[in-house]
Amino acid sequence: MIFRTPHYYSEFRCIADKCKDNCCIGWEIDIDDETAEKYKSITGEFGKRLNDNIDFSEQPCFILGENERCPFLNNRNLCDIITELGENCLCQICDDHPRYYEWFGNIKEGGVGLCCEEAARIILNSPLPFSYVESKIEKNNFSEVDEEMFSLVFDIREEIFSVLNDENCPINTAFSRVMEIVEDCIELPENHKTTKEILEFMTSLEAMDENWLPTLKNALERFDELNANKKQFMAENPNAEKYMRNLAIYYIWRHFLKAAFDGEIYSRAAFAIASTNITSMLWELKWLDSGISADDFVEIAKNYSKEIEYSEDNTYALLEVLY
Repeated sequence: MIFRTPHYYSEFRCIADKCKDNCCIGWEIDIDDETAEKYKSITGEFGKRLNDNIDFSEQPCFILGENERCPFLNNRNLCDIITELGENCLCQICDDHPRYYEWFGNIKEGGVGLCCEEAARIILNSPLPFSYVESKIEKNNFSEVDEEMFSLVFDIREEIFSVLNDENCPINTAFSRVMEIVEDCIELPENHKTTKEILEFMTSLEAMDENWLPTLKNALERFDELNANKKQFMAENPNAEKYMRNLAIYYIWRHFLKAAFDGEIYSRAAFAIASTNITSMLWELKWLDSGISADDFVEIAKNYSKEIEYSEDNTYALLEVLY
């Protein structure tokens, strides 16, 4: 089996207690069956603590505590399972996160997810051009895929990467070319959604954070102001274009090849471009209101990912409205 990852994949290391937005807070944490059985077998005081704080029903999971904290996240924001039992006793989702994987026949692709602030920092600051690394691994999963469709989508993705990697091509021109590449391959939807329409639709989606919807609504109310100040924002923040390229590449890498399964070539490309453009608007909103730092760029990109990309319902709702 071939395993492909972005060139920055191996750079990721969890920053643990230094993380400002801990992934052990506010997320439901499922436990795979093998690890659940291992936890049941742990004896002593810590074994009792494990069994008291896990729901061993049909889908085993940790019973979240106050403020939706994992019951094994201690007051130093470190994991007691690691300190007591070692990293090899983490459940699969905790061991993997924020890494993700997808299988296409005999090909496995992976990366690190933007919803993690350290991963987001690595992704945004990754040097261009984007490339990926291939290695051979033993087969560890399999998803049947139509080889002809997979080949088509893979070739389109390679062409998209070549456009996004060209730093001599202005970012808005690059995004237009990406959609032209897609439009040459498939029948187009009857009505293209504008960025403003997409932003308006997003205000109807379920939110995780109480500040998310007010932020989107603020951007919508100030849409014309944001458009009018876009050039100045880009001029005063020279890294913004690189960040936008890396965001678009991330979304294409992670989501576009799934079109080999569902045929959503247009909407998956549009998802990447729309997500990048709206994230850029939120950067500009922050810049207009109070100035923007390197950490702000990372936090806003991460927040978008958490609210849209890491909600399966929101992702598919957006994909549907884009086609």
